Amino acid sequence: MMKNWTFLHLFVDEMGISHVNHHATHELNATHFAPPAPPMLVSETIDTQSFIIIELPVGWQGGWHPSPNNQWVICLSGKMGYQAEDGTEFFLDAGSCILTTDTNGNGHNSWNAGSTPIQLAVIQLPSPD
Repeated sequence: MMKNWTFLHLFVDEMGISHVNHHATHELNATHFAPPAPPMLVSETIDTQSFIIIELPVGWQGGWHPSPNNQWVICLSGKMGYQAEDGTEFFLDAGSCILTTDTNGNGHNSWNAGSTPIQLAVIQLPSPD
């Protein structure tokens, strides 16, 4: 059994302009990941560099900035607003995630779009050499 998992991907094009792909996918395959549990849908292994927990207070405004690393940003609670340089606005709610690879150019604008602090889990990826 196989399934494609869909996620957001914030990236920069060859001109350094950030965009969001709402239909990026990773393939998940049925695997005996944790025997004796039955097979589950699992992605390929992805090497990581670091794991960080971040909390952003109500009213936090990040302004325009590139991502500090290629990284997965997982929203644990709250509502995170984003704007890509192409003008696209989108939001992360609790339980949603985004892969950010916009590490050059102006990056993106981000802010706390809710009425509670945002808690994020960030998984930074090794630099592509």
